[in-house]
Amino acid sequence: MQIYVSNLPLAITDEDLKSMFEKFGTVVAATIGRDKKTGASEGYGIVEMPVKSEVRAAVDALREKDMEGKPLRVRVLKPGDAFHGAGRSKGDGLKGNRGFRGDGSYRGSGAIRRGGQRGG
Repeated sequence: MQIYVSNLPLAITDEDLKSMFEKFGTVVAATIGRDKKTGASEGYGIVEMPVKSEVRAAVDALREKDMEGKPLRVRVLKPGDAFHGAGRSKGDGLKGNRGFRGDGSYRGSGAIRRGGQRGG
């Protein structure tokens, strides 16, 4: 199971993140999200743990935990969940959400307006 952790201090490393979760069980992988150009931390990470009960214990214990004055955000990712840009496709806005246009504008819900015209 994958766990999404955000609000992380920018100085945290993959090893720091892994050791934070190893207290609760086996950690298969722990990766900090990094900027592709600079390599700087983006303040979030993904942790993979195979045992559901260990995942639940880790999430419950670390959710809202104070790290350098900021509360951690911790949640279990379900298959298909989008996080920090995942699920986006270049040029066409948010994938699966037809309310967004490729030019970054929002066209609304398409609700019927006065006169029977659809938005668009």
